[in-house]
Amino acid sequence: MKDIHKTLTRLDLIIGREAHCHFNNPVAPEKIEAFEKKNGIRLPHSYKLFLEYTNGGMIVSDELEEIIKRDNDLETAKWNANCLLSLEEMEEKYTDMESWNFGGPELAEGTYPFIPFCSTETNEYLVFVSLNKEEAESPVIDAFHEESLNTWGVVAGNFNEFLINYLDTLGHPKVLGDVAKGTATDYINPKTDNESPQEIITRTTKRLKVKPDDDWALMERGMAYAAEGDIKAALEDYNQSIDFETNDPFYYFKRGELYSNAGKKRAALIDFDTAVKLKPDDALYLSLRAEALYNMKKYREALKDVNLVIKRDDTDLLAYMIREDIYRALGETEEAELDAQKIKELEENK
Repeated sequence: MKDIHKTLTRLDLIIGREAHCHFNNPVAPEKIEAFEKKNGIRLPHSYKLFLEYTNGGMIVSDELEEIIKRDNDLETAKWNANCLLSLEEMEEKYTDMESWNFGGPELAEGTYPFIPFCSTETNEYLVFVSLNKEEAESPVIDAFHEESLNTWGVVAGNFNEFLINYLDTLGHPKVLGDVAKGTATDYINPKTDNESPQEIITRTTKRLKVKPDDDWALMERGMAYAAEGDIKAALEDYNQSIDFETNDPFYYFKRGELYSNAGKKRAALIDFDTAVKLKPDDALYLSLRAEALYNMKKYREALKDVNLVIKRDDTDLLAYMIREDIYRALGETEEAELDAQKIKELEENK
């Protein structure tokens, strides 16, 4: 593989020379690591170096540059360009794809393996495949939402190869994959995706003997214990994980989920509330705080949370399901029936 550092140097020269470049400030390595740990995935080494140089961006056409200058409208340009996603955009789109099992129902089990990193001018996504620990790079694959995995073809052998093409064409690279070079199904590792709770416990216990303060290994083992029904062991690991990393909303979410399943309503609410405070825009955390409030019969407070989620995304199935329950508890049958109908529509359109 050609040197990604040389490609990034070339990108730097193009940004300095071309007027149609719109790239963001770098990302701190610890933020990239936190994204990987939270989702149980690994990004290609070359792409992590790219993010440490610039947190996404794009090179646009003359027409889109005119829109940006005339209307100060960067979002419209993003929608119509081949845009390299920021880490925040990547996380949002990854969560969306994971929640809908984007690519087929066979992806419902285990860690969702495809990581979107580029939105194309045809409103599709290019993705990486989450890496095993022995791997450093992933192919670039086209992920077309109405097609099966065996038609998602390889666009480039790795990110550096794709970035070179992106720069060669000033933002208009090849985005259609070639199935003759491979498809998405060729790169899914079922052993990694279907790792059993006991296998996770064994792996993370070995890791913790070497690095006892590994907060993610503790969290991962805690989730495996929870899946095995060992609530006490899970809680011990969650508590230690939070002691080592006090500002990760996902950790509070998982402990809150454990408390909720154990019937500890107030403890669950406290943790969901902390998760929301740490990440106020997260729809899942807001919805689960609403559910905790509902369980404590604080219906009006719960309603505020789900209304906010639905205002931001009127296709959020979980929020509608919780809101239907809230409306029924309040005796507002007409509103509950409207939500029940919306839920039916969303499930039919999955």
